[in-house]
Amino acid sequence: MAAGSRGKEDCVTKKERPDRAEKEGVPVLLTVTGRQTDPDSGTQENTAAYRAEMMICGEGVLFSYRTEDAPVQLFVSRERAWMQRGGKREGRMVFDPSVSSTRCDYETAYGVIPMEIRTEGISLLAGGGPAGGSRGLRARIRYRLIMSPEYELTCSVTIKTQQTD
Repeated sequence: MAAGSRGKEDCVTKKERPDRAEKEGVPVLLTVTGRQTDPDSGTQENTAAYRAEMMICGEGVLFSYRTEDAPVQLFVSRERAWMQRGGKREGRMVFDPSVSSTRCDYETAYGVIPMEIRTEGISLLAGGGPAGGSRGLRARIRYRLIMSPEYELTCSVTIKTQQTD
């Protein structure tokens, strides 16, 4: 089982390091939909939209945005993805189908829940031009989230972008 530290891409914006940035970030509307199915087949789906900065980072795309209470970075490529949240309840999830699983700690108001992530697949589809062009960028991550041997969720995250002015 791999630790959740793999996959930190070396991406910077021109504001942070003008001498090293490949491209300046593009403002996008980022829509993230999460779907979880529990062992009893109960399903929850949540959708949120964020104003984000998107930039090409190696073979993938890095999004930086802010939720109500924390900064978030989300990286997606065809090989792996990761999400890192700052703030009071910081955490990092790594999605990598090339390893059997990764681990992360999910911080809640009631304490930390250790979890195992088994990534089943990542798809990434981009139209042409900045932010995926007029069709935008679409990505989907399919995974299983294991909180204990008896409790496993089947999950997916769908990511869509639209270019903003």
